[in-house]
Amino acid sequence: MKSIQGKVAVITGASQGIGRAIALELAREGASVALIARSKEKLMAVASEAEKLNAKAGVYPCDATDSGALRRTLDQVMADIGSIDILINNAGVGTFKPLEQMNATESEAPVALPFGAAVVACHHVIPGMLAKKQGHIINLTSPAGYFPFPYMVPYTAARFAITGLSYGLHEEFSRRGIGVTLLCPAQVDTGYFKQNDADMGWYPRLAQIFPVLQPEQVARQAVRCIKKNKREKIFPVLLWFAVKFYLKAPRFTFGFLRLFGLLRPVKEPPR
Repeated sequence: MKSIQGKVAVITGASQGIGRAIALELAREGASVALIARSKEKLMAVASEAEKLNAKAGVYPCDATDSGALRRTLDQVMADIGSIDILINNAGVGTFKPLEQMNATESEAPVALPFGAAVVACHHVIPGMLAKKQGHIINLTSPAGYFPFPYMVPYTAARFAITGLSYGLHEEFSRRGIGVTLLCPAQVDTGYFKQNDADMGWYPRLAQIFPVLQPEQVARQAVRCIKKNKREKIFPVLLWFAVKFYLKAPRFTFGFLRLFGLLRPVKEPPR
């Protein structure tokens, strides 16, 4: 998709952080943006910012874990703005702690968001993209979508599932006019640990090796991926190298990480 001008883009988790930044970057490129998240008030603020960029913005409060509500919301977007050209699956949750310390909700939540919501959204918008023989889907993941980190097992499993979803969609639809990108930044300064029950103390020390990115950096990469029809983008370069090395020699890599204590929590809280 060489030009984003005039396209209709749906962004989940658009009220803040990466979702907000991608929505505004798409607005700068001339797209109409449909903003989906739970908080209407926060979405209204993002919509106001997008409109200042001369973009059309729609606010669609929705709990993306409710598949029926998400499908109805996507239908409303199409009725209000038009058929969907770009889908950004960004919304996600996750709790970081030993599995035995999680309650049932904490252990099950990542199955519904990001993974379940992404499957529902893709299933709902792809027929329209096929009819036009064009479209682009971006699935956000994290390093946990490649490395099986401890102390975040449901989150890691969900991110692995997003990776598989994106790869599978690419193989099925890339020759039918739909671009699919798996977008994997290192840690991003979004306030995630303040807004979710995700204790940074359980995060692996390996994460401290990589620079902390800003949401705007991720947004710019997202737009580049759409325009260049990238299958996958892992950044920064150090993270790309680490992922590729791990995929070539997984047991050696994890042995090395354990040897130097890089899989241990940043600051292990009391059990």
